[in-house]
Amino acid sequence: MASQGWIADRLSDWLKKNPQRGPKDAKEKLEEKYEIKVKYSKAWLGVYVALDQIHGKYEENFQLLFNWKAEIEKKSPGTLVNIELQKVGKKMCFSRMFVDFKPCVDGFLNGCKPYIGVDATRLTGKYTGQLTYATSVDGHNWLFYMAFAIFDSETDDNWLWFMQQLHAAIGSPSDLSYFN
Repeated sequence: MASQGWIADRLSDWLKKNPQRGPKDAKEKLEEKYEIKVKYSKAWLGVYVALDQIHGKYEENFQLLFNWKAEIEKKSPGTLVNIELQKVGKKMCFSRMFVDFKPCVDGFLNGCKPYIGVDATRLTGKYTGQLTYATSVDGHNWLFYMAFAIFDSETDDNWLWFMQQLHAAIGSPSDLSYFN
């Protein structure tokens, strides 16, 4: 009987080339290539282990946010990246994050119409939450993305925080309108 580790080892390269494929496809691939029977649950766990091998564990990747922030701020001076943590028990955990790239601020201030639209969409998967964003319209009437934030839910506190961060990034241009 194939173990999760054996399955993960056999699926790793295949998943890199076929990231959209899931456990059902992995099960079929293993059964065809190795002429064995694999339970769906084993294939599912094997895919999960292989993805951890490829991308690292979600929990470990959160630590990389601070490296990413430092690199972005180094390569794009003036970019605003704000990562907030909260204490849960004895651990510090991700709470919310705001990002506004300096070239996007400059593009908005120098070439967009004077209004901002804000909206949010749900994030699904292992970690849920909200992806919130601010957009404007450029001189060609195309959508121009300015900033985004990630937080756990749409609350008044999170929206207020997002708008405060956005204000810190762009200031108070004259004739500015906000739409939601």
